[in-house]
Amino acid sequence: MTILVVDDEKELRNTLKNALESEGYDVITAENGLSGILMAQEKKPDLILLDISMPVMDGFTALFKLKQNPSTKDIPVIILRGQYVDEKILGRVLNFGAVDFFYKPIKFTELISRVRSVLRLRSLEIETKKIELMTEKFFIGEIKKIFTSVKDVMEFLIGDERIGDEIKVLLLENYKKIKNVFELADYFLKLSDISAGVEQLKIENFDFNLLVKDVVEGIKKKFDAIDFELIFARDSLVKGDQEWLRTGFSVLFEAMAEAMNYKGKINISEVVRAGSDGKYLFVTVRDEAKKLPSEVAKFLFNPYLISGYEFKPDYNLMAMKIFQKVIELNGGSIVVEPSEQETGNKFIIRLHAV
Repeated sequence: MTILVVDDEKELRNTLKNALESEGYDVITAENGLSGILMAQEKKPDLILLDISMPVMDGFTALFKLKQNPSTKDIPVIILRGQYVDEKILGRVLNFGAVDFFYKPIKFTELISRVRSVLRLRSLEIETKKIELMTEKFFIGEIKKIFTSVKDVMEFLIGDERIGDEIKVLLLENYKKIKNVFELADYFLKLSDISAGVEQLKIENFDFNLLVKDVVEGIKKKFDAIDFELIFARDSLVKGDQEWLRTGFSVLFEAMAEAMNYKGKINISEVVRAGSDGKYLFVTVRDEAKKLPSEVAKFLFNPYLISGYEFKPDYNLMAMKIFQKVIELNGGSIVVEPSEQETGNKFIIRLHAV
């Protein structure tokens, strides 16, 4: 298992590295909070040892950002602190999700014991998540088998000359819906494999604007009454799995088209912002679907929670979940808000810019 040590004291970093490697762990190091965040996003360590007082970015800020990022939020963090660190700050870092803390100078036998314990728990959590994902995958596969039989019967009836035209129109309409469910189910199963570590994303740098243009052209050919307004950022290089992001945005735009009854406008605007933890491309997608209440917008990507509301969104909730999975697996994040206009909603997506 891999441990990331983030501390500005070179001697302590090396001492911790040697001690942990002697226990059989792979150890990587960073000298401040910013480089620690970037390394955590890239390497996905199993545990982070994080100093509080550092230049460039302190441990408190780094912890906050780690826990806000979907790709790093589940990595356990142990805080390393000097005797002089304010107790209120310590309480805040624990509230933000640190699992433990150690005073400097560090007692290595105690630290190693705690590291073992945390990593054991981490291994159990990972295995439990894999089992949950595989169980989810199993049931979706079984449901798909049942629908395959229905689909085969519909195909037979559509090709039967004895069936009237009115019935065939109805069959074709529902056949298209089933095909869409099949396609989404396949995406969901593949994404479950990625989440469980069975498959891996292909991370590369690419021009996001070219990807969006390509997806938009495909949607226009499929739904000619859907209009797009594009406001691109000049600097649009992002890091991620290009094909999965292409799939994700295709699924999103189709879900929006369906929610708008296949007519209306989708506005896409971009802005690049640099922060203390790196550079990001923010993509805002606005549609003209039925406006979501604020409390429903918060839970749009959780079909179970949405089911408890009287208001039912027009969006395909399975498509929404797939889009969220694609974005988060690529280290991004997404929020949904009701539009400032009379109708519509806006999806704000954050991706890693290069």
